[in-house]
Amino acid sequence: MVEENGAVVVNTSPDHYGDYKDTKEHKVGYFAYYNRDIFDNGTAPLVLGFHGGGDSTMYLTYVSEWYKTANKYGFLFVAIENHQNVTATEAMEVLEEIKKRYDVDVHRIYATGFSMGSGKTWDLFQQYPDTFAGVMPLSALFPVYNNPFFGGKVCENLNKSVPVPVFYSGGEDSFLPELPCHNEWGIERVAYVAEVNGCVKEFNLDINDKENRAEPVYGITPDKLEKEFDEERGSTLTIRYYNSKDGVCRTAFASVSGQQHECRRHSCDAAWRFVSQFTR
Repeated sequence: MVEENGAVVVNTSPDHYGDYKDTKEHKVGYFAYYNRDIFDNGTAPLVLGFHGGGDSTMYLTYVSEWYKTANKYGFLFVAIENHQNVTATEAMEVLEEIKKRYDVDVHRIYATGFSMGSGKTWDLFQQYPDTFAGVMPLSALFPVYNNPFFGGKVCENLNKSVPVPVFYSGGEDSFLPELPCHNEWGIERVAYVAEVNGCVKEFNLDINDKENRAEPVYGITPDKLEKEFDEERGSTLTIRYYNSKDGVCRTAFASVSGQQHECRRHSCDAAWRFVSQFTR
């Protein structure tokens, strides 16, 4: 594979609450990974990746092994560095430059992220849904209406009507709130996604009514259920699929047994196989 680093100078957006909030512009670094022959026959899919808090692109790429998933399935993986100081609007500027530097299939652009990076992936779902063919947030269900990335406010252009294919997974044994069975944020997030994606089933759940839920983790019985065993870790990835009213299944909510606050390749592979079915 090829590993390349680069940087893009972006305009500091009005909703920037990070280190560059009082600047006109700032630099955003990234690392790109792709198979050497990926562009020989034309354009390639792109996955933008966002790391967790306190770590870097190296964790997302090498510990979660997204580079192996990119190698196996043949897509361009671009991991954004220090993205806690990169808003969704600024990430879109980075994306536009990436499209100039690489032969990207503009109909097959996806995003993923672990932990805090999951929050940034959700931001893209909320603010720029028309751009992404699918998103793969992992291990963090950030609140929709009291979002720390927006200074505790609601983003101005909150997506309410544009469906985006979603594969989300979280650890069943996580010490952080990653699933709807963990706290109210999780309930709020999955209910929001189900509404936007036009799911047939509504996620009207009460955090204080766990015992009466039809399904213990996500609360709502799925339209289809799959279990994939991870031999490397001895865990089971349980994927719950929910159909939309237009007959398309574009929502997959998953959980991993025995997993705490982690991001594993097994889940990354499954996420890619699901969202890669879709184009924008």
